[in-house]
Amino acid sequence: PQGWSPRAALAAGIARIPEDRHRTGTIADFDLTENAVLELYAKPPFSRHGWMDWGAARNFTRQVITGYDVRCPGPETRIRLLSGGNMQKLILGRVLETEPEVILANQPVRGLDIGALTYVHEQLLAARGRGAAVLLISEDLDEITALSDVIHVISEGRLSPPFARGQLSTAELGVWMAGQGFGHAA
Repeated sequence: PQGWSPRAALAAGIARIPEDRHRTGTIADFDLTENAVLELYAKPPFSRHGWMDWGAARNFTRQVITGYDVRCPGPETRIRLLSGGNMQKLILGRVLETEPEVILANQPVRGLDIGALTYVHEQLLAARGRGAAVLLISEDLDEITALSDVIHVISEGRLSPPFARGQLSTAELGVWMAGQGFGHAA
């Protein structure tokens, strides 16, 4: 829609976990506090009459660090010094602490170790359990089948019919993702 922006999306209860945590999810030279409020800084409790409330921002960051097991020396740490898993947990905390109604999760576990991957999946399932709609964009067949209630495949600009959880095997899903299921009944 006209006038749509990231700020308007947040106000509408839509949050995102970006595909590339390094390029679009964080700013490498910012500390954890600056990154934790990256998309939230302009609204209360972080903004008061146009002025940044750094105390509130640091408290929020400490809450995310503790609640999402972000392993770091503290909120003043430059985010570029964190592992990919800890960066992703900070982003996840930043998103989930706003209790969005819709979460756009684009490749949320790409490049993560098994521990971080499992943690991210658990948090997305917990958000779904609280009533959030999670739109998962992934190339990982196991991730798709483990997390999705309804699956659509987009391939070469085409959208598949909806598939319920368990309706397709991972092999059949792979065929659709390769564009070979289109034109055939599922």
